[in-house]
Amino acid sequence: MKVISLVNHKGGVGKTTITFNLAVNLTKLGYKVLVIDFDSQGNLSKTVGIEQKYDIENKSYKIGTALEEIMRDLETKLELDKYIHASSKYSDLDIIPCDLSFAETKLRLNAATERCFVLNILINQIKEERDYDFILIDNAPSIDVDFQNSLVASDYALIVTEADDYSVDGIIRLITQLGKIKKFYNPNLQIAGIVINKANMRTKLAKAMTNQISKIFGDVHINVYNSVIPQSVKIGESKMMEKSIGEYDSKNPVTKALESFTEEFVKSVI
Repeated sequence: MKVISLVNHKGGVGKTTITFNLAVNLTKLGYKVLVIDFDSQGNLSKTVGIEQKYDIENKSYKIGTALEEIMRDLETKLELDKYIHASSKYSDLDIIPCDLSFAETKLRLNAATERCFVLNILINQIKEERDYDFILIDNAPSIDVDFQNSLVASDYALIVTEADDYSVDGIIRLITQLGKIKKFYNPNLQIAGIVINKANMRTKLAKAMTNQISKIFGDVHINVYNSVIPQSVKIGESKMMEKSIGEYDSKNPVTKALESFTEEFVKSVI
């Protein structure tokens, strides 16, 4: 079971889109996947789909409630069925959802004794009791206690970035943070790679930045995936329809790029 955190300090780079489509593509390859929505916006929870009986406004089954239960007793064993829910749309895809109340949980996490290890306790229990091939954690754009929890619990960080003129500096800062977490909290943490998303390869800037990212980080032995995910209005349309891009438009270049990226991703972590 591999645990992967999808990260970037910058918002709007498409972490949730990559998480969702990667998860769906992994199930198509025969893998069993759990996604954890770790962003209080809850966009991944809405997109993956949960059976109607689990009302999205019901606070009792979210990731925040699970972490608070652990904080009350670090030795507790959760009833995982309360928190892990099958997607109503995709077989072999489960989710632990999130909503705005997670912001309150973050405040309590900051005051917790084991503030950086609470999610890790949950992940370890899941590893003991479930048989997923992959756990994907969709993170908010921050370096707060939730970010730290996610990386402490992960085997790999997957960096999602755009090909713009701020990308390199942002990735360097992020890698510095990952290095600190590896040094002080999780010595087994590795960087799976950098995936370039929403790239308009018809522009000189995107081409130049894609080449620059590949060279700068490739030279220091950080994997940059060959599959570049192109910019497309179809992504927005598929999100509006709450479908994966492959379902919405199977012949779109984004679909092909995401399928290729998924295959690269599997090779990079297995």
